[in-house]
Amino acid sequence: MQPLTTTINIDLEKVLSSETATPLQRVLAAVALANEDSEEALDTLRNFLSSRTSTPKNDESLVALFLSIISFCRIITTNPKANLSSDHKVETLLLCLAQYNFIFDHYTSDDGLLQIQSWPPVFADEDPLLKIAGQENGLPDLLTNTLFIRATAELIKAGGVHNLNIAPLIEGNELMIYCFNEKYWNENTSNYQRDSWLTTLPYQFFHLTGLLPLYAKIPTQEKAEAMLQHLLHPRYLEHEGMPAYLCAAWVQPEMTGPIYPFLNWLLAIGLRNYDFVVTADQVKSETLALIHQHGYCTAFTNTGDRWPDDHTEPSVETAAVEMLFAQYLRH
Repeated sequence: MQPLTTTINIDLEKVLSSETATPLQRVLAAVALANEDSEEALDTLRNFLSSRTSTPKNDESLVALFLSIISFCRIITTNPKANLSSDHKVETLLLCLAQYNFIFDHYTSDDGLLQIQSWPPVFADEDPLLKIAGQENGLPDLLTNTLFIRATAELIKAGGVHNLNIAPLIEGNELMIYCFNEKYWNENTSNYQRDSWLTTLPYQFFHLTGLLPLYAKIPTQEKAEAMLQHLLHPRYLEHEGMPAYLCAAWVQPEMTGPIYPFLNWLLAIGLRNYDFVVTADQVKSETLALIHQHGYCTAFTNTGDRWPDDHTEPSVETAAVEMLFAQYLRH
């Protein structure tokens, strides 16, 4: 398999069976390749969903698990060519339902939302949020809840097609969306934020995860339009040379970035969910421009360079995102 860029060669097919790849790397590679009708990629998703490594014993497995559920459910509901028997589809969906029940029973708190204790592994260790928080259990968990809500919605669709009992999922998802809006929506900033951060910080705090609920279709159209204006605000564009719409964190002038290709992919899909096509396509094109210029970096600065402490090894996640951007109209 040839990559779309010529900067670094990453064979995503080999990642599927790599013993050194992380669960998130294998899942993202599988998500990208499964949309190209790769049987091995589809098998990778099914095997992950049925393996003990996908059991959410810790927070780090949640992002990979939710992405697996989202992708598998979408494939079997939208791709009639998927090479899976009806029995295998139902068997895997029942595994997804079991995972959902476990997570809902063990991770949700009294406010109806997931409570996590560690930083999702899609973020760089040098993210400014880590420096500000000072401790991992004080970090926003918007991304994890957003992915869980989207995974539940996709499971509802797939389960309905295959005549599974999805009534509890519908009720649970409606509750989570209601609680998410009640707890995180901020009228002053027109995005989703953790209240505790707004009250304890001496300055306004913005993070791209506050716009990612668009990916799960959590906001109303009215809220989504306000979020678009938040994204287009000069605060995301004020630093010379910063690619438009790509600032993952804005805290104060000397502390901005990093830009995460993975988050930008989610954001672009979310923008398209609400027909904000021009902005979505700009997020896509400018993210790909960074990748084509610098290669498969984990993250980039707000001035369009490599993130200073980025690992020397090419990022499998970014290579997968490059392919996913080529397909993102399907998502």
